[in-house]
Amino acid sequence: MCKDKWFLIVNPTSGSFSGKRKWKQISREFEVQDIEFDYEFTTKPQHEYELVIEALENGFRKFVSIGGDGTLHHIVNGLMQQKTVPKQDLKVAVIPLGTGNDWVKTYNIPKNIKKAVAIIKTEHTVLQDIGTISLLNEAKTVFFNNVAGLGFDGYVVKRNERLKFLGAASFLISTVLSLASYKATSFTIETTQQKLTTKSLLTIIGICQFSGGGMQLTKDVNPADSFFDVSVAKHFTLFNLIRNVFGLFNGSITNHPLVETFKTNEVTITTSEPAVFIQADGELIGCGGFTATILPKSLRFVVP
Repeated sequence: MCKDKWFLIVNPTSGSFSGKRKWKQISREFEVQDIEFDYEFTTKPQHEYELVIEALENGFRKFVSIGGDGTLHHIVNGLMQQKTVPKQDLKVAVIPLGTGNDWVKTYNIPKNIKKAVAIIKTEHTVLQDIGTISLLNEAKTVFFNNVAGLGFDGYVVKRNERLKFLGAASFLISTVLSLASYKATSFTIETTQQKLTTKSLLTIIGICQFSGGGMQLTKDVNPADSFFDVSVAKHFTLFNLIRNVFGLFNGSITNHPLVETFKTNEVTITTSEPAVFIQADGELIGCGGFTATILPKSLRFVVP
C-alpha cells in the first residue's frame, strides 16, 4: 500500500555532524508544518541505498535527503537502480546539511531549515535528467544527478576526504593544496559528433551547475534539456591554473581559450593513466575512463 507521507533519510555525520545536531530542529519543523513523516538514520557508508529499498517495499514514494551531496547521490542511486516502482511515482526533496551542498545551489534551495521544509510542503517538482556512468576498468554502473568528471576535480575530491572536518572551507583548501601537485593527463573524449585527444587538466560532465564546493565548471546548463554540458580544460600549466583559480568558482573559466565546451547525450572518455580519479556528485566511484549516458527527465525533485 502506497503511503502518502515522507520518508526522511538522515546522515548524522554530514556537515561535521550537522545531521545529528540539527535533527530535533528538523523533526520539530516537520511537525509544526503538519507534514507526516517517518525516518531512519544512516549507520554505515552507502546505507542510504538499503534504506531506500526497504522504504519502497513498505509503501513509501516520497523521500527527503537530509545531509550532503553524497547522501543525495546514494538515495538517487537506490531509486534509479530499483525496478519495482515506476520512477514517475517518486519524489525527492533535500534539506542541505553537507560540506559542499552543490546540487541545491542550482535550484536555490536554502540551508535554512524552516524554509527548506516549507518548500517540501508545497511538493512543487521538476523532472530532471539523470546521468549514468559505466566504468571501463570494472563492471560497475553509477547514476548521478549533478556533475561527474575525472582529472583535477576527482583529485580534489580524493584530497578532500581527509579535510571534511573543516566544513564548507574544505573544498577551497583542497583545491589550493591540489594546485601544486596535480599533473595534467592525456584523455581521449569521444562522442557521436567528435573525437578529441588532448592533455587535459580535467573533463567535466555536467547536468547541473555547481561542483566541488561551489566551482562552476559547466556552461549553459539546463538540468532538463536531455544533454550533458561537457567542459574540457586543455593544456593548463600550473601558472595558468593559479591565475584562473577564481574563474573556477565564478564560472568564467568556461570562457577561457583553453577550455572547450559542448553538449552531448553520450560521451566516452579514455586515458592510459590507471590512477585518474573519477567523481560523481562529489563521491569517488573509481579510476580510469568511463562512458556517460543521459537519461532524460528521469526523476522528480522538489524545488522552489
